[in-house]
Amino acid sequence: MIENYFENGITFFIISSVVTIILACIADKVIKTLNDRFNKKYEDRITANQYLYLTVRLIVWVVAFTIILKQVKPLSSLGNTILGATSIIAIAVGIAAQTTFGNYIAGFFLAIHQPFKVGDIIFIKERGLSGIVKEINFRHTILLTQEQTEIIIPNTIMNTAVVEDMSSGKYSEIIELNLKGNTDLFKAQEIISSIAQSEPMIDNTRETKLVIKAITKEGYKACFPIYTRSLWDYGDARNSILPKLYKALEDNGIELF
Repeated sequence: MIENYFENGITFFIISSVVTIILACIADKVIKTLNDRFNKKYEDRITANQYLYLTVRLIVWVVAFTIILKQVKPLSSLGNTILGATSIIAIAVGIAAQTTFGNYIAGFFLAIHQPFKVGDIIFIKERGLSGIVKEINFRHTILLTQEQTEIIIPNTIMNTAVVEDMSSGKYSEIIELNLKGNTDLFKAQEIISSIAQSEPMIDNTRETKLVIKAITKEGYKACFPIYTRSLWDYGDARNSILPKLYKALEDNGIELF
């Protein structure tokens, strides 16, 4: 009979299962409420809080369904095995031992140590990838590129990659100019400084100074730096100032070669 498949009868199984699921739902709601409060109070720890929240939720539901499984005689041994592995140490060892779940452990350390966080602009040098960190979940880190596409990267890669956090400092690049030999260098410097100061994405706390790299028979091989908050800002700033710079140089009789 079907009653023989349950430890305490089918009626008790149904009632206890419903109660277990209700309690799990209540615990889930409490955990979410606490997570929302922590996120408001500690905005700089949102990534870690979110990761911890998802982990605790997973444990709650694993325990709930394991308790239900234990009441079904054919599945009782499976339930005991799962429950026996629910301690933090056993879970960590079990997860770390499996390649499939290695991303979880890597993501856990990313969330706790936060070498970067959701909203940061990062650049993974050896892979030539850049984007805004959109999400760090159990398995992947998701980057949103400038083209509004998503790059999904396993956490094990993110945990070992050389990552430049371009939201934490300044980004600089050199723009090169080849000026004819009759160029008034003081006038060229004045034009460059004026145009750089008019560009809102350029950090003008540092001087945009024209530097002569070499003198050739054609003229001067020169360059000047621009400083921006990120690689993306640099691209936009460069595209904005170059047409203005070339026109201003031409208007002032300064030729390029």
